[in-house]
Amino acid sequence: MWSTGPKPPSDVTKHRNIYTVRQIQHLLVLCSLLKQDGPLARAMATALRLDPLPMAARAEPVPTLHPQATKDWLESFWDPAALTPDEVEVAAWQNNITEMVTAVEEVHAIEKLIRIRLTTELDNQPEACE
Repeated sequence: MWSTGPKPPSDVTKHRNIYTVRQIQHLLVLCSLLKQDGPLARAMATALRLDPLPMAARAEPVPTLHPQATKDWLESFWDPAALTPDEVEVAAWQNNITEMVTAVEEVHAIEKLIRIRLTTELDNQPEACE
């Protein structure tokens, strides 16, 4: 059983991988606050059921966070010629403007509630070490 009680006093800023741990915890909070029947929760559940190996085989580092560069990079994952049958639904969801607008509004509401933004940043280190 996992412990949910208070942890012993310590300097959490010195814990190994603390920033990654906090990112995981923030993601869990965000997911916990999604409407279960909302479009983003459904899309994420579908994405979590995907076999990660085909996408991992297509994965390349993003060159920059410029909106056009990230668009091109994301489209490399969702190239119709490379999609597995299970990936088609996730790729198609991203092009459904109604679903995407609703998902954006939901994320914005959660970010406002908890005052933590879901952000993207480059990892400029060859190996992630914290």
